[in-house]
Amino acid sequence: MTLLEAFLLMGFGCLWFVALMAIDRPLLAGINLAMAAFGACLLVLLRRGRLRLATILAAHLALLAVAASCLFDNPPAGLPKATLLYFLPIATGSYFVFQRDNLYLRLVLPAFYLLAFVAFSLLPLAISDPALIVPAEAALVAAWVNTVSALAALVFTLGLMHADLSDRRGWEHDLRRAIAGAEFRLAYQPQVDHSGRLVGAEALVRWHSPQRGDVPPSQFIPLAEETGQIVPIGDWVLRAACAQLAQWNAQPGTAHLTLSVNISVAQFLQPDFVRNVTDIVTRSGCDVSRLKLELTESMLAENMPDMAARMQALCDIGLVWALDDLGAGYSSLQALSRFPFAQIKLDQSFVRGLPADESSLHIVEAMISLADTLSLVSVAEGVETQEQFRCLVEAGCQVFQGYLFGRPMDIDRFDALIASAPDAPAGSADGGDAPHKR
Repeated sequence: MTLLEAFLLMGFGCLWFVALMAIDRPLLAGINLAMAAFGACLLVLLRRGRLRLATILAAHLALLAVAASCLFDNPPAGLPKATLLYFLPIATGSYFVFQRDNLYLRLVLPAFYLLAFVAFSLLPLAISDPALIVPAEAALVAAWVNTVSALAALVFTLGLMHADLSDRRGWEHDLRRAIAGAEFRLAYQPQVDHSGRLVGAEALVRWHSPQRGDVPPSQFIPLAEETGQIVPIGDWVLRAACAQLAQWNAQPGTAHLTLSVNISVAQFLQPDFVRNVTDIVTRSGCDVSRLKLELTESMLAENMPDMAARMQALCDIGLVWALDDLGAGYSSLQALSRFPFAQIKLDQSFVRGLPADESSLHIVEAMISLADTLSLVSVAEGVETQEQFRCLVEAGCQVFQGYLFGRPMDIDRFDALIASAPDAPAGSADGGDAPHKR
């Protein structure tokens, strides 16, 4: 959609610039040249991968560009105004592009386009200066070009919406079938202590579809969240993780390992969440103190009244809570102190800059110091180099996770990693027995 708008602005802007200069309308020609320049800016942003920025700019500035063009669209008697027709495909496209975004982008912005269409249709909003009015011959051509172009853009937009809806229905069908057919599996990313000893793992869900192959989590997790399918997927992940943890607990060489599981907002908000988690843990027979449930920092901003109570109820049975991606959300330190976390995970965006980025280093040191003050275990995500590892160890971080120690792997490869790793002494786990914040 944004690419189409960029090419339309560039193409029509340049063509009308030449045509209007030929009939001695320099002001109108300048407006069209500015529109062409705006289209070129959108194209540059798209080529640099700034899709969202380009789309938001296009959605807002297109409203101004079309409105400005409508002011100069004052055709002779007998010719209809055609420029205002562009409001319709842009309104439709804005709703389509931002249909899963916030209220302003999804509804308010398209409403502005529709209101502008009504206003320019019914009110005499036009500049009547003869020096700015396009001659009748050119106005007739402009009416035809604008009408056909606006209708073509509307048809194109509706076609994209239909294709997107069909594709989405296909994905939803495959996702439901994956849940029913047990097409998901767990991948395990190692976690180590400051000496490099394996102390646990994070369980990550993976989907291998018979039709689509390996589907990346970035593709199916947002769809699962939007459709509510994230709840049964999350329950499956928790059951599978607890079953694996119970197997580790039964073996002396792996009894010390911990396992982290991510909990989604929708899953946490289920009325029976506490009872369901308790039932899964009890049935599995795993050591609950070795299970860590991770919540993202953005969930703290929801300020759910019973959030702390639910977390505390599971803490009472020995379960450990971890705060994921610390520094990436918008929670306050006061909010953090109200919840019974035993572990915090530093967002990888700060780790990535170490050790060269002094700003990232200071932030990481401050977060590790905060964890120590609150008696929390600090975990660094996204550790990829020995330099980052050494820097984090010197800063006092306790547990580490990242490609340096292993990518997410299936259970067979993880078992092989366990077999090749030196035995961890009892009590060396990464905070399973750490005191909870009360």
